Amino acid sequence: MRVLLGWEIGGGQGHLHLLAAIAQKLKEYEIEPVFALQNPGIRGLSLPGKILQAPQATMRFLDDKNDDKSYLFSDILYIFGFSTPLLFSFHFRAWRNLINFVQPSLVVADFAPALVLAAKGVVPTVVVGNGFCIPPPVVSFPPIRPGTVPEEAFIRQAKVAETVRQVTGFGDPLGKLLNGDRAFIFSIPELDLYINTRTQAEYVGIHSAPFPPNLSNANRKFWAYLASDWQTYSLVVETLKAECIFDDLRTVLNGKSLAIHHAGSFTSSACLLAGIPQMLFPTDMEKWHTAKALLNLGVAISPEPLTQENLLNSLSRLLEITHHAQQQAEKFAYWNQSFSDVVVLV
Repeated sequence: MRVLLGWEIGGGQGHLHLLAAIAQKLKEYEIEPVFALQNPGIRGLSLPGKILQAPQATMRFLDDKNDDKSYLFSDILYIFGFSTPLLFSFHFRAWRNLINFVQPSLVVADFAPALVLAAKGVVPTVVVGNGFCIPPPVVSFPPIRPGTVPEEAFIRQAKVAETVRQVTGFGDPLGKLLNGDRAFIFSIPELDLYINTRTQAEYVGIHSAPFPPNLSNANRKFWAYLASDWQTYSLVVETLKAECIFDDLRTVLNGKSLAIHHAGSFTSSACLLAGIPQMLFPTDMEKWHTAKALLNLGVAISPEPLTQENLLNSLSRLLEITHHAQQQAEKFAYWNQSFSDVVVLV
């Protein structure tokens, strides 16, 4: 038996780590994993299977009234050509060709909407990823940006839905189509942007669990996981004297009293389960939502404006958010376990 694991949209290594964890579990059941990835470049990770280049979507810009913001999930699809029949047809058929080449018995897709659509009616498909990557199975997507959604965004949504219907022939609502035959959200419900609009969602925590309780200690040892090309990287790291080591989170979080990062879904969830207080600097809309949820839980701080003085002053709240972080870790203890078998044995 062969399983195709695909990823086509989004940056960061969270998608790769999730697919690698699922593939490793598949191998334990003597199932062959094959990867199709938009970016196979990996730091400190070995993928247990053959790696193929995923079909590349043609990117475009949101060109309405010089507004380059995404307001709905369909705007993300619009950016990747899902509203242009010629572009989307080429991309859709490229995935179909790859599926025919690999001949899998199952497709596992992480932020790979064109793959999910190409696999429909051809091979059973399981959709995985964090809450932001898996839209709710609804007709009209909820907003992903605060404030009023402009009419142009709804027009783009209609264009995307019509293009998908025209190219694929599928008449179901786009949200339902993108959830495949089964969808598993690798997150904690309280961190899910769409929690209030989902029905019967299947949450499975995070793929790397459990985390030992009380990893943090009273010593002021900080760990940072920040993009090295982030414009204020040096200011944060040097001011807080943070350790910057990329390794298994069980290792890097051990003995740390603060985790400093961009609010990526996996890192955020791991720190939450481990009871580690967090300092957050979100760099995109997905991470902004995660950061907002963590701030609301009282387990994180996000110094603004970002100056050396504010960085140092924010540490006065470290005791407070540490207390909340440990309380929340106890509250969310149920999610501090591995649910990988649930996905693999679906």
